[in-house]
Amino acid sequence: MNHNITEHRSRDGRTPTSIRLLQNPIDFIAEDHLRLRAMCAELDRLADAERPETEALEEMQEYLAHELPALLNDEDLDVLPMLLDRAEPEDELPSLARRLGREHREIEGCLGFVLDLLAASAPAAMASSSFRQALRDLARVTRRHLILENAVLLPLARVRLTDADLVALRQAMLRRRGLQDLFVA
Repeated sequence: MNHNITEHRSRDGRTPTSIRLLQNPIDFIAEDHLRLRAMCAELDRLADAERPETEALEEMQEYLAHELPALLNDEDLDVLPMLLDRAEPEDELPSLARRLGREHREIEGCLGFVLDLLAASAPAAMASSSFRQALRDLARVTRRHLILENAVLLPLARVRLTDADLVALRQAMLRRRGLQDLFVA
């Protein structure tokens, strides 16, 4: 499919990725990665703010609690298993899958800590150096991870996944978001 995905992108990363992009789930994930990169910049901005705005913290909490876990699950539960089934030996996918798994666990550890701090929502906690460092750590490990996924995982998925895989991936991603009937004819 030919998509002009830039028309769906918000400049600040606050607008969720357009569900219409799920017509090609790899396009959706690529666009979600761009949004995640913008959210990493927002994490850094919040860490540097003298007093992070309550609304920005609430938006970040919503994103981190719902959208980021959905993206991680898309990759862990669907994309990687499908790719492992389709991989050629030269893809060296088992070692890539192990590395991606380690990095997802690292992101999830940082994510859990940040969400716990956000849930506490005490103004003193939001101004603490540990909170600021937790935001920076989550942004750092996530950016590093995005480099690998954008350079290796997504290009492999575009080459190796079949049309049937993409249909199954789309359906799984829609179910995960409670939108399973969206593209039903």
